[in-house]
Amino acid sequence: MILHGTLYEITNFESFVQRYVLESRRPQPDCVRPIKNGWIRLCRGNGSDAGSPLPSPVRTDDTGRFELDLSQVPDAPVFLVTGGSEKLRENYWYRSACVRPGALDQHAQEIYVARTAIPDESGFSQADLAGLLEQTKKQVADLERISGTITPNGIALTCIGKGGKASGRLVLNPDQSGDLKTMLQHSVEDFRLELPGPSWLVGLLVSRDSIEASIRSGLRNLALEIDERLRLRAIELFTNQVQTTDPDLGARLAGTATLTMERLRHPVVARQHSASGGDRAIAGDVCLGFPQTFQAREQQET
Repeated sequence: MILHGTLYEITNFESFVQRYVLESRRPQPDCVRPIKNGWIRLCRGNGSDAGSPLPSPVRTDDTGRFELDLSQVPDAPVFLVTGGSEKLRENYWYRSACVRPGALDQHAQEIYVARTAIPDESGFSQADLAGLLEQTKKQVADLERISGTITPNGIALTCIGKGGKASGRLVLNPDQSGDLKTMLQHSVEDFRLELPGPSWLVGLLVSRDSIEASIRSGLRNLALEIDERLRLRAIELFTNQVQTTDPDLGARLAGTATLTMERLRHPVVARQHSASGGDRAIAGDVCLGFPQTFQAREQQET
């Protein structure tokens, strides 16, 4: 079984959307161009690097064409990735939905990628963070104070309540898994939890593990909210490139394409109404890729 096709960059997004998204037809040749020396690879749907070996990544030729040999791939969910690097989990442009190799469409595949940059001033700002943290404080009864700062190494957070103090860094990176609902993955680094009183007494009165679990859950929710805001901003940027009266274009794009964060930035943005100084924001370069899935149509309909 061979998965073959061509990788294209979208050069005229408005023309492409009119034909491919709104009319369900192939785009005009003058609104796309082949991407040569791009990398195509398969990744396991469960995100694991263990298991039966997958085919080595292949490079597109001068006309953007590629071939992947799937003859030895086990019948377990996989997803297709394109990018600018041979290395795993680096510089992704496109992620497809997960599909079993046996359900793949055997026709030649055409992959289309459009890029846009979320402007520094339109990213997730320090003011946005302060607003979210204020909402969190109102929702948690025992939380007396919570503060956070966007830094080049993540969001530094501190919260205080009932005499205890917790601190850590929420680190965000481009999500390169098969979960197309998210553009960002997160981790919590340098986590510290300080509780009042001797450790044995604290253990009697409250579960340290439950407090940590609650805080980590709150940080996960914060990461998901940042992800959602950046996702909506990216869709808006792509939608604004198309002159249309269709109010549902954003939903159409979200339903037919996949969003992948190519790289994340933490730029310094000038404070409003301030002559000097600035705060960092979270922005990035985002890719919108078509199609969403390579699953054969008859498999989708069953």
